[in-house]
Amino acid sequence: MKNCPQCGKAANDSEKFCALCGATFSEYGNAPVNGVYAYQNAGPYGNAPLTKAATKQEFLKLDGNKKIRKELNSSAILCYVCAGITLILMYVFIGNVYSLIDVALLIGLGLGIHLKQSKVCAVALCSYAAVNMLYCLIVLRIFGGYLILIAGIYSVIYTFKLDKLWKQYQQDLPYRN
Repeated sequence: MKNCPQCGKAANDSEKFCALCGATFSEYGNAPVNGVYAYQNAGPYGNAPLTKAATKQEFLKLDGNKKIRKELNSSAILCYVCAGITLILMYVFIGNVYSLIDVALLIGLGLGIHLKQSKVCAVALCSYAAVNMLYCLIVLRIFGGYLILIAGIYSVIYTFKLDKLWKQYQQDLPYRN
């Protein structure tokens, strides 16, 4: 058994890389294995490639960003659920054709948050949710649209948090393309 020089995690002697942070095991510290620096722990980001900068999508997949990835996916799924509820209640049962615009908008914003982690889509979803909730309260006299608002708030929080970490990662990255 040996310990990782970067994070201290115990590992088998046959392993070449740390399973937690991705640091290489070598007699000479964090030296390249077969001439290639594989990964090094880059602080709170998890596994970050040393040979080139990660794209934003690769950065999101790093171990340190699991919580953000989970929260953004949850926000997008909540958008899809709200779109399904709107489709069933407003279009199928009531026959309101204009509700299809709401469904398309929710699905589009959910996809922007889910696939691109877009801050613009997150802010747009939050704004749309506030307007939708006011419409439900004033015109329909019901308390509705709050699930969309919850999805919007979470997506705004976590897209901005991701963007802050992404900018910090780019500043901390020792090697750039």
